Amino acid sequence: MFHLPQVKSIHLASANSLPKSSACLTVIAIDESAIVDGKIVLDALKQLDVEFEGTITDLVSCGDFTGKWLESSVSLSTNRKISKRVVLIGAGKKVDYAPARTRQIGIKAAEVALSIKAKEVLFVGACASLFADSEAYLQARVGMGMGSYRYPNSNMSAEEKNNLESPLHVTFINAFPDFSEKLKTHEPVNDSIRICRLLQDGPPNIVTPKYVSGCILEEAQKLGLQVQIFGAQKLKEMGFNAMLAVAGGSAQEPQFVVVEYKPAHFKKTIAFVGKGLTMDTGGYSIKTPSTNQEGMKYDMSGAAVCLTSILAIAKLNLPVHVYAVGALCENMVDAHAFRVGDVITSYSGKTIEIIDTDAEGRVVLSDALHYAAKDLKPDCIVEYSTLTGAMLVALGHVGAGVFAFDNDLEKRVMDASHKTGERAYPFPVWEEVASEVKGTISDVCNLHTSRRFAGSMAAAAFLKEFVADVPYAHIDIAGVSDGNQAIGYVRKGGSGYGVQLSIEIARSLSVYLE
Repeated sequence: MFHLPQVKSIHLASANSLPKSSACLTVIAIDESAIVDGKIVLDALKQLDVEFEGTITDLVSCGDFTGKWLESSVSLSTNRKISKRVVLIGAGKKVDYAPARTRQIGIKAAEVALSIKAKEVLFVGACASLFADSEAYLQARVGMGMGSYRYPNSNMSAEEKNNLESPLHVTFINAFPDFSEKLKTHEPVNDSIRICRLLQDGPPNIVTPKYVSGCILEEAQKLGLQVQIFGAQKLKEMGFNAMLAVAGGSAQEPQFVVVEYKPAHFKKTIAFVGKGLTMDTGGYSIKTPSTNQEGMKYDMSGAAVCLTSILAIAKLNLPVHVYAVGALCENMVDAHAFRVGDVITSYSGKTIEIIDTDAEGRVVLSDALHYAAKDLKPDCIVEYSTLTGAMLVALGHVGAGVFAFDNDLEKRVMDASHKTGERAYPFPVWEEVASEVKGTISDVCNLHTSRRFAGSMAAAAFLKEFVADVPYAHIDIAGVSDGNQAIGYVRKGGSGYGVQLSIEIARSLSVYLE
């Protein structure tokens, strides 16, 4: 049996007004425009101040709080019948990427709650214009899950473990009439983000290909989903020579995982495909210490996103047929490892010359993508991978690069990006760059001839060789899978980026039933 570690759970509720509950903490999000020259000018905030018997006025009048973006100020509450403490969080003047910004306010709220060991939190968003609809509150709840998440490390103290086991009770005040029901239906999204991050953050000696496949099998079977897991022998019989070449240097058996969600009614089928290198040393083109090899456990983030997103899609009962494919293995060094100069015949029949064993992700994905296109026959394929360092140069740790070879699919991805605040930016794949992946002694090379330039574009061109005519989008999440600095994300560890994006892409395909 494979078990995911426990993280702090959140119990949710919604109320029309502040309860007389003596909660540990009340969080109030406030626009910068609500305060002028140290005075409260917003009527809703004035009413709250009356309920808290002047606590907010005290913080504002002495200049401790002005409402600037993510500024925070904590005080003991004058009215202990409502809560023991009050924290004001600035919503600033921000209007763009609203879902991500309310998520970030939720992260900040959870961090404050954890710092004072609060067990009950009241959340008030009515004094911030960002909280204009129920979706804004839902994203704040996502943020609270992200902000309270801590991977249970082996060196945790007894107090830390006890705090982890103690749930956080959160009540959203004055949200919307149907908000309680929306909270319940949105919980599958938070569950998938949690599982994704746990898989990302686990040490590579624990989170092996078999561990990931075992955890996903266990979670998928709870939902009655169909799961196929192919090990080394089956992959050899199938002709997955590219994936096996990369896995050849590892003592860990590769795992090719296919999860299927097939509702009773659907008109469109999508396959999500993810790169799953649970550890990437670079192989014989070994990574040097300066490239932070210890962070290469996150090279399985693409598979983690795909294999956890389908769990939420199934729980949400979306009317779209979905496959999630995770190609899981390690890239290690030993006598059986693939070498620079090798020519490999992939599952598609196309040959690949290995120019650099550290460009292994695209080699693994060549088999996975062709399998998705040929065997699953979806209407479209969306693939996630931590593929290129060049993506970090282009977008840093702020957004993912989208390389779509279909206009309709690109629009769906970008619409989902704007709706969820999972920031992404579309890139072209120019013919001049695509031609550089063509081989001289093989069909393609795994590294383009100019090497240092247009690396992300060249990688996308390589992957396109293996999807035939199926509409396809490659999403390079190298900069946002961990250490994410995008709006609404925490910076340390796995981010879970891509889970909400995938769910919204799948949701957009369900409109064909209308």
